[in-house]
Amino acid sequence: MFARLVLFAGLLVASVSLAVPRRAYVVAWGREGGESEEQRALIDQVDRRLRNCGEGSGSQTLVLKPSLEIFPRALKLNVVVMRSVDRKFLGSISTRAAGSSRDAQLRAIVTRVCHEADQLE
Repeated sequence: MFARLVLFAGLLVASVSLAVPRRAYVVAWGREGGESEEQRALIDQVDRRLRNCGEGSGSQTLVLKPSLEIFPRALKLNVVVMRSVDRKFLGSISTRAAGSSRDAQLRAIVTRVCHEADQLE
């Protein structure tokens, strides 16, 4: 019984120490003010989705500085990506989605930004 407990504890410690750390994203908006209700709601949705997209492997925290442009039938998301520790510029990501519903557009552009941000090191 004791041997099984020791084996289980050893496996538990090994699995925790070998786990791949989850990349963290810090989202910082540069808001100008004077947004409409629709703009504020879309910005909040993008903000929530960007904060939850850090599923990539990597130990560093990235700062995402997004700006959202809203057109009658399209959305455009520009994101500047920097490393949190030293504020080193890692890249800029620009995505645009048109057509279908706003939710589908949001899902498409945020998924693309998350995928591209995971590629930056």
